[in-house]
Amino acid sequence: MKATIWGHTQLPEGHEEVHRFAFELHDGSEAPPVRESISLRTARVVVAHLQDGNALIQMFRTIVNSKPTDYDHLVGQSFEDDFIENGPSDRVDDAPGWQNAER
Repeated sequence: MKATIWGHTQLPEGHEEVHRFAFELHDGSEAPPVRESISLRTARVVVAHLQDGNALIQMFRTIVNSKPTDYDHLVGQSFEDDFIENGPSDRVDDAPGWQNAER
């Protein structure tokens, strides 16, 4: 998986925990990347409860451990674990629910 931060939005003063980070997840398959966002507050909760070091958690840990003055410098950073370009996807398998899905 490859996780890339592509945006940061700061909300009005007094809402420090609600900084939002937009990111993209790509599993290396031909499937399109997934775009999501997370608040600083939610990232703190996730890293406090998960020890896994996959790309997504690595990215969240970097966000949580960064100083607010460095948030804009996170944009463009990528984190990888077992990313294989055009490799197999675990999002589409041979389960009955996917039999009519395009691969």
